[in-house]
Amino acid sequence: MSYSLSFTKSILVVIFISDKIRQGQYEFLSTAKISKYLSIPKPTLVKILQNLNMANIIETKEGKQGGIRLCKKPSDITVLDILNAMEKGKSLFQTSFNILADGKRPNNAQKSIKNVLQNAENILKSELAKKTIEEILIEMN
Repeated sequence: MSYSLSFTKSILVVIFISDKIRQGQYEFLSTAKISKYLSIPKPTLVKILQNLNMANIIETKEGKQGGIRLCKKPSDITVLDILNAMEKGKSLFQTSFNILADGKRPNNAQKSIKNVLQNAENILKSELAKKTIEEILIEMN
């Protein structure tokens, strides 16, 4: 499997920001605060925030009153949206086999394996598309 740990951490970042909004804290959150409370090193957090920003899930503001806040309502953000922001089309499974055996049977085996793995990834993405950040916030209580 090859999705990054940053994907999982990015879900936590979005939940953290969303939960602060739910608690009535609408100001921008500082990266230092997010880094501290989620135990995410600042360089990793910066990369996560850049990807989420490019996907229009969050917005950033520089300066003394700056920080991070959501661009969308938690009900409009799915876990799949976060996956797509972080992994940018990267496949979950490695399907380049580079085997020396050639012929009908080895080729069909590779094709069959690739299909089953692609189907598994499609099912995973379908499930991730069903879960919103709002639903996770509700489940937290």
